Amino acid sequence: MPSFRAPVYSKQHDAKKNTVEACYTFSIDFQENESGLTFHADNANDITITTIESLIHNNMDWWKQFVQEFMQASSKMFAKPYTVEQINKITKHVSKDWSYQSTYPVTVDVVPTTIKIQSGIFWVHWDYRFTPNIIDIPDSVEEEADTTAAICLPDLAEHVQQQDLNHDEVEELNLDELNMNGNATEDLELSHSDRFYDKQRVKEARLKAKLAQYKAEIQMRMYYDKYGNHVSDTDADSDESYTESEDEEVQL
Repeated sequence: MPSFRAPVYSKQHDAKKNTVEACYTFSIDFQENESGLTFHADNANDITITTIESLIHNNMDWWKQFVQEFMQASSKMFAKPYTVEQINKITKHVSKDWSYQSTYPVTVDVVPTTIKIQSGIFWVHWDYRFTPNIIDIPDSVEEEADTTAAICLPDLAEHVQQQDLNHDEVEELNLDELNMNGNATEDLELSHSDRFYDKQRVKEARLKAKLAQYKAEIQMRMYYDKYGNHVSDTDADSDESYTESEDEEVQL
């Protein structure tokens, strides 16, 4: 909230009463970062003392705090304490002369700058602060955006070109090799390396060995079912020798 200066005493002539009466003027200091009551104006006709009175009515909490702080800061100047309700009954609002040449709409911030007490009336003088409602993009932001675009576009073009190359390259795959591999993702990742092909050869050799063993077990089983005993290595050698001898006799 604002700060209140010590009052300035003067004598003012009351034209209606044709009398000279005492006047106490209190100056009020608002910091630049402190705001009063704010409203939006589409044209000059919206900036009137009636608008200020409506703002006070709609922001009574703000106004009560302002009056209380003023009375507390200036308490030694008054014969007795007064309530906000008592002050409101004798308060009148006055706006300073203003001129605004910029475009509309605008945001208007009104602040009380002076309180004059004369003839038992609180005269509150208000001042205006205008802020145009326009969109202003700083040049530095535009330059930064252009720089960012200049940096990103080549990378994007290179990425799109690489995607096009990847789409153009069609690789022929052996379905048998894919079925033998339990991890298809890993094989595809290594499809262009020597390690992949060496790995596939090892797997193929192992598979052939298992298939040969499986066929041998089937032949063993069939032999056992037919002759009632297992085939030993000696039997296999004898059978082979016998076959070779028979072949020699036939050739003679």
